[in-house]
Amino acid sequence: MKKLILLMSVVCYTFITASGADYEKENPQDTLRVYYLDEFVISSSVKETNNLKNMPTAVSVVSPKQLQNTQIESLPDLSSYIPNFFIPTYGSKVSTPIYIRGIGARLGSQTVSLYVDNVPSFNPSAFDFEFQDIQRVEVLRGAQGTLYGRNAIGGIVNLYTLSPLAYQGTRLTMSGGNYGQFSLMGSNYSKLSNNFGLSAAAYYKRDDGYFTNSYTGEKVDNSENAGGKIKLEWQASPDFKAMLFGNYDYVTGGAFPYMHVDSTRSSFNEPSSYDRHLFTNGLSLEWRRSGFTVHSTTGFQYLKDDMKMDQDYTSNSVFSINQKQKQHSISQEFTVKSDLNKTYSWVLGAFGFYDRRVVDTPVAIKEDGMVAMQGHLDTAMERMGAPLRIVYANDRIDLPGIYTKPSKGAALFHQSTINDLFGVEGLSATAGLRFDYEQTAIDFSTESDGGDVNLKFQIPNRPMPDIFVEGDTLIEGSFSRDFGQLLPKFALKYNYSPTSMIYLSASKGYKTGGYNEQVFSEVLQGALSESIMRNAMSGMPPGMLPGGGAPGNGDEDPSLEEMLSYDPETSWTYELGGRYEMLNNKLSLTYALFYSRVNDIQIIKLTRQGTSGRTVENAGKSESKGFELSVKYSPISNLSFYGDYGFANARFKDYQASEDVNYAGNYIPFAPRHTLSLGAGYVYKFGNGSFIDRFIANVQYTGVGKIYWTESNEDVNGEELYQPFYGLVNGTVAVEKGVFSLELWGKNLLGKDYNSFLFEASDMTTGNTNSFVQRGYPARIGATLRYTFDR
Repeated sequence: MKKLILLMSVVCYTFITASGADYEKENPQDTLRVYYLDEFVISSSVKETNNLKNMPTAVSVVSPKQLQNTQIESLPDLSSYIPNFFIPTYGSKVSTPIYIRGIGARLGSQTVSLYVDNVPSFNPSAFDFEFQDIQRVEVLRGAQGTLYGRNAIGGIVNLYTLSPLAYQGTRLTMSGGNYGQFSLMGSNYSKLSNNFGLSAAAYYKRDDGYFTNSYTGEKVDNSENAGGKIKLEWQASPDFKAMLFGNYDYVTGGAFPYMHVDSTRSSFNEPSSYDRHLFTNGLSLEWRRSGFTVHSTTGFQYLKDDMKMDQDYTSNSVFSINQKQKQHSISQEFTVKSDLNKTYSWVLGAFGFYDRRVVDTPVAIKEDGMVAMQGHLDTAMERMGAPLRIVYANDRIDLPGIYTKPSKGAALFHQSTINDLFGVEGLSATAGLRFDYEQTAIDFSTESDGGDVNLKFQIPNRPMPDIFVEGDTLIEGSFSRDFGQLLPKFALKYNYSPTSMIYLSASKGYKTGGYNEQVFSEVLQGALSESIMRNAMSGMPPGMLPGGGAPGNGDEDPSLEEMLSYDPETSWTYELGGRYEMLNNKLSLTYALFYSRVNDIQIIKLTRQGTSGRTVENAGKSESKGFELSVKYSPISNLSFYGDYGFANARFKDYQASEDVNYAGNYIPFAPRHTLSLGAGYVYKFGNGSFIDRFIANVQYTGVGKIYWTESNEDVNGEELYQPFYGLVNGTVAVEKGVFSLELWGKNLLGKDYNSFLFEASDMTTGNTNSFVQRGYPARIGATLRYTFDR
């Protein structure tokens, strides 16, 4: 095969490609950031009209060896290794929010889309799974709407798995460490004939958890993870290729080890857990013709999960939730793309999808919560001056609800690239346009169970019997909305040498709108209160209430659809970047300067400080500006150093939170201002006859911060509320002998304390606002034994 040297650069352009195992054993220059391509061939995208290494956008490509050396085992582990790429840890795989350049979202529609072998995932609950036999990871930063459409406002993550036609061999890995960490992985890649390949893989992983629940004395976040995958590839002829794959991932265990900011332990009396089944399947067909290629990708994904959460985060019995979701997604994309090695390159494409998600979210208000609600009800009646008490008849209220959320859409797109523009060698222009259409809907049925009350009259010298009043209520209905977007892209690029370029680009991104079922907790509690008061008033004798009835606020309340829905979010990203390689490719430097403007930004708000769930709301405009810089230096063939830094100043431009509160100028919460990655890699090859073939050492320092936690950038007392910049030290030391290798590894070796998540929530029983945190993982150490037999 043709060997292609791809030098890493994690700013505008990051390439760390994988070498074949035989080549690695014979060439000690394979250090942390420089790998020579042999069996693992990086091919061009099925949609991109520029070569991957020369795309006029910020792109990072990470190889299998880089994943191994930096102990990246899942998507969240990539956080901060790539400039301005951050994934906070929320204690569960139910959500994997990705922030790129200050653009991201904790809930609702994702801002960064994930593709596995060109098959899209439609739910962030499907983003966090174990990496196994990854051929490469691509991260495209900045709006990618033209080629990828919806929900690529911040960027794209593409995962590609190994091909049994390109690689054959057997791999076994066993690993263990403190906190009960244990994992076992195995895979086999074989050619059943000259043109047919089959691969099968499976894995199991577990840990005992890292944080203790003081209420039970047990770990609150233990986990088990298992899965497998199969891939078949058929090169039917030189012009036709088919690939079919299926991946399954299962996770079970505790979750959400949230604790009070002043504590080191959780304190839950209700279950806190997460279970998930995830199937991802894809069929890829490719026809090569003279001058162009036709590609078809059919994808199907099924997700079923079950989340239990003690939502008052204390040992009191106040508020709990059990959310279950089932999701079926199917997608189809066709592309026709010209050959790239021509003056004019183009791609035409069509995309369609159907996604159906059913969410079952029974919320329970428990005993202590009922005491608090009774106190609020007593206070309200005292203010009205009514001679009676309204007393809840039960010590628990359940608020079950089932929400069906179907969505479907279609898109047409085109992109062209003209090389040697105006006869200038190395100058090229890229332009594209996409039209996206989507319809989203919600069917809902939710009710209260246990909201009945007794009217206890307190009239002197006039005893009256208690009156039982039914208070439960039912809300049913459906809504739907349509969205359409035009998503253009423009870029100029100049390659002034074979290894150096500069580019300027502008692109539009689009994040879909929709309906937020979590707001029903607030809606139903309000409807229950209204039902109780209305039915109670109807059962009272005339003249019992001063003023003739329950007071109103005189304001016109928003409609139910207005409360449920949120609008799409759009952005424009402008970028100037370049790449340079010097000193005979020993030194590489890349940079990117960017500016993004977001309209109708979607934010997540805690309703009643967390006592009624969360809502998604549009909050005006925001902007993010900053830069990314990467330097890589290999002074000798077996030693390399690298440094990657990203800065993003992401702020609200226009956000009128209420009549008296304006957050314009505040930092976007949960998005870090700085990301930093520093590292070094060293490889030493022993002479023939030595007991050890190779010694490999890698060390990394990753840092992230400052991170604000609220839209106000302050706590309830008006003090600044943020996580300062923090850094973690990770490292590996490995020895290799033949097909075996033994690796010692450590994560957060210095035991740095930090918070990966913080939120404020009100205590229904006291009215106080408390801060709860998800603390970062402690120091972890372990060893990994690998067996790799390449054929």
